Amino acid sequence: MTVAQKITQDTSSLSRDGWIDCALDRLAVDGIDKVLIAPLARELGVTKGSFYWHFKDRQDLLDAMLTRWEGVGTLDIIDQVEKAGGTADERLRRTIELSIEQVSVRLEPALRQWGRRDKKVRQALRRVDEHRLAFLRKLFVQLCDNEVEAEARAWLLYSLITGRHLIAAKPAQIKSKDLLKSCLAVLTGG
Repeated sequence: MTVAQKITQDTSSLSRDGWIDCALDRLAVDGIDKVLIAPLARELGVTKGSFYWHFKDRQDLLDAMLTRWEGVGTLDIIDQVEKAGGTADERLRRTIELSIEQVSVRLEPALRQWGRRDKKVRQALRRVDEHRLAFLRKLFVQLCDNEVEAEARAWLLYSLITGRHLIAAKPAQIKSKDLLKSCLAVLTGG
């Protein structure tokens, strides 16, 4: 069920967040050119006036989408991992679990495609990538106590997390759902 379907079950619950979630769904499915006010309003079963109650204009919505993605897909995950605590290995495993649960494999490529033609989005992507890599690097340093090796491991794991959907082949010996955990075991030596 898409966010729009959930929201339209009870339009009284339509909020700024509902619009943002619907727009992120649309971005993930159809790309940034389809994130338009009138079609989103139709999908949500509301008028365009509802949009203007929550947003100044389309750019305001686009900015809010980036902020939401950065919060949910990065800051919230890191916060949850840190609050749970544990060893570096446990925190890396938790990061993968939360990334699989909370980061849309369709949204990330759509954002990166959008970033190819929008400087503000490219800047957000760079900021998020740097934040995510710094977090992974910090955890790997605790495991291997070597900055260069930790950076290489962080880049390898991050590349796997963000790029796994680009590979059409399926793993031969590992269940797809277990692939990242198996790769992490190789990277951590455990």
